[in-house]
Amino acid sequence: MPLHLDEFGKEQLTGYVQNIPPAREYLLKNILPIERTYDMQFAYNVIDGAYSEAASITGWNASAPLRDKPTLARMYGEIAKIQHEEKLDEYELLKFNRPRSDAERAQVIEYVYNMTDRLSEGVDDREESLRAAAIYEGELHYEDKENDVKIDVVFDIPAGNKITVTTKWDQATAKPLSDLQAAVKQFQSKNNRKKPIVMHMTSATEALLLQNEQISVQINGEANKGRLVTSQQMQNVITSLGLPPYAINDDVIVENGVEKPLLPDGRIVLIGADIGKTFLGPTVENNYEPGKFAQPEIFTNPPGQGIIIGEAAFPALTRPQAIVHLNVL
Repeated sequence: MPLHLDEFGKEQLTGYVQNIPPAREYLLKNILPIERTYDMQFAYNVIDGAYSEAASITGWNASAPLRDKPTLARMYGEIAKIQHEEKLDEYELLKFNRPRSDAERAQVIEYVYNMTDRLSEGVDDREESLRAAAIYEGELHYEDKENDVKIDVVFDIPAGNKITVTTKWDQATAKPLSDLQAAVKQFQSKNNRKKPIVMHMTSATEALLLQNEQISVQINGEANKGRLVTSQQMQNVITSLGLPPYAINDDVIVENGVEKPLLPDGRIVLIGADIGKTFLGPTVENNYEPGKFAQPEIFTNPPGQGIIIGEAAFPALTRPQAIVHLNVL
């Protein structure tokens, strides 16, 4: 029976899933880095991004003018439990029972580890999708009627930071560089004149830039405006105009067998520094500690075995004003 093997005890599996390298790069994990918390409910400060009041110039022996303290917004959240399970059914248990050789035993172990890898990756994907909802959408809506779970959260990105271009970028007359400059100005107006550190877009949105006449003229000149523009040339133009570099995010999450992109085509998201955290909370399964857990299960009616992989996590934006959505389609 696979889960009776020493390799698949709870402690061994938990140690394994907590040290699996990520299956791929999660772009948003560096933007909302992990912060461990031991409370299910957590509080965090939201910074308004306004300039501080300038100091007054006074004469000698004069008292310093007293300033009012800025109002500090306080936000509260609750950790969400993320978990799922795969089972070995009765047929598989019969197939795996009492391997006849070391090679067969190794195959059984590899099968269970592969199952564990899939489950762990699914938890990482869900965690990334929560970050994407906060940053790319500004709101999170999730409903699972079967398990009676409903989440509706708005992350308070300012309405003025959600911009729709006047001329869509699939039109020949579009001026994307001008639109990007306007988006950066909007960002600066909410963030003490600081600029975003990066822009995220999909490959489909990048293709609109690469095919745009304004950009081709900028790179190749009027006489050669029909010449192909490369991504590196595009990055060079972006940098030369003082715009933040861009990164491509074509990542998806799979729900009920359907791929759902984390970032919609036609949206560019301008992101500032230090915009928030991903809070990682405690679970009973992980001995009341924050972190990913593995829980093996044994069933008797009908016979079966299963592995649950999960964690408790939720994103928090401490500087929602440091996000600008530029909708170009």
